[in-house]
Amino acid sequence: MSNLCKIANVLEGSGGSINSYVSKGVNAVMNTVDVTNGIYDNADSIIASGKDVIGAGMKWCLRLNLLPLYEGVMSETGADNRMFVRKSERGGFENIHKLFTKLSENGALPSFVQIDSGLFEELQGISFSFEEQTRMVNSCINAVKAVSPECKVIIGSKNSTDNEAAKKWYNRFQVSGGKKFDIISLAYELSSETFFDLSQNMSDLSRRFEADIIVDISGQADAAAADIGIEDLDSAISIVPMERGFGAVYSSALMDAVASV
Repeated sequence: MSNLCKIANVLEGSGGSINSYVSKGVNAVMNTVDVTNGIYDNADSIIASGKDVIGAGMKWCLRLNLLPLYEGVMSETGADNRMFVRKSERGGFENIHKLFTKLSENGALPSFVQIDSGLFEELQGISFSFEEQTRMVNSCINAVKAVSPECKVIIGSKNSTDNEAAKKWYNRFQVSGGKKFDIISLAYELSSETFFDLSQNMSDLSRRFEADIIVDISGQADAAAADIGIEDLDSAISIVPMERGFGAVYSSALMDAVASV
């Protein structure tokens, strides 16, 4: 096993298998939650998942899927950008702040929280300036940090091999007044054809921004059969400049393969 952080992306509520991850060298468990208006009033299962992970001695990562919240706002505002952004800022802060307050009260605060930058492309019928995107992301980061200043913020990107696109997004986020984040997560599918591009992107991003790098291969169903192995990915992350290679996110199905690395 390498010293990199190994994160298992598992379905919320699958607590029966949590202890098995410890024996496989997993350091953290990621759960994805759909953020909706009033999520804090129905947080029992989220709290239970967090307590299961923390109780097993691992760190907990909460991935916030903000799309349901924003789609709900759009049903009220339509394609009116000004109203949409204003309501989304307020709704994002209020719901996440109240959710994290409830998690704190129940001893279930996560060590990491992830927000995905690609969600703005998934909203149909409306487009945003970069300043508007930044305002909405900032409101979520502010909500998390107000309750848990030590929680590390991960911003995810689909631009794992497109070096210029990835640098452009994170650079524009900072220039637009983006709040400090801690980790860049690059969604990736293991492939010998794109592996060099991924390695170059990790190197460039680590030099350009004060953030660690995670590679997320949890969305790849056939990762175990890829022509680039998990050990190759670990090696590439390990040599990211300035020791900013943080780790990788794996699917539950890959845990046996991960344990052997």
